[in-house]
Amino acid sequence: MNKEQPIQEVKPVVVPAQYFVFGPLAAAFISIFPGMFAFIISNMIARSFEPITHFGLIVYFVSFALAMYFLYLKCFKEPEKTTYRIFENKLEYHEGFLNKQQRTVVFDQVIDVQLTEGLLQQTKSAGSITLVTQQLVTSGEGKLSNRRVVLKNVPRPQEVYDLIRGLAISENQ
Repeated sequence: MNKEQPIQEVKPVVVPAQYFVFGPLAAAFISIFPGMFAFIISNMIARSFEPITHFGLIVYFVSFALAMYFLYLKCFKEPEKTTYRIFENKLEYHEGFLNKQQRTVVFDQVIDVQLTEGLLQQTKSAGSITLVTQQLVTSGEGKLSNRRVVLKNVPRPQEVYDLIRGLAISENQ
């Protein structure tokens, strides 16, 4: 079986600033719920007039550490398992560390290509490229649906954006 060779293969870069800025905020928010639950349950069991806070704090800090670890895996290990392959008529990508996913986007369905370079991504010369596709949902009524596919933390984003945009435009003409 002769496999088609990709024009370009792109691996996303790790942007540590995203982890160190958003990681503690997300972990703190997520950890509030188990900590508060442990606080309420421990006070219901104790039935004393003085609130017991140490169980809630212990659960909060343990869940904070676990959330930070899972966010570490998401930010630092998942990009190692992600690959974007650009072909002449399609884009294939494989991503996921714990939950693996493989998808194909055909360029004749792409109606828009967007480039976003966030402030934290710019520290590593990276960006996100969004492909908006339009697909037929039901054949009887002819309803169309838009789907967004985001390629995150792409190195040299302007170069990859120009390549994908050029291929999508030539495929749609």
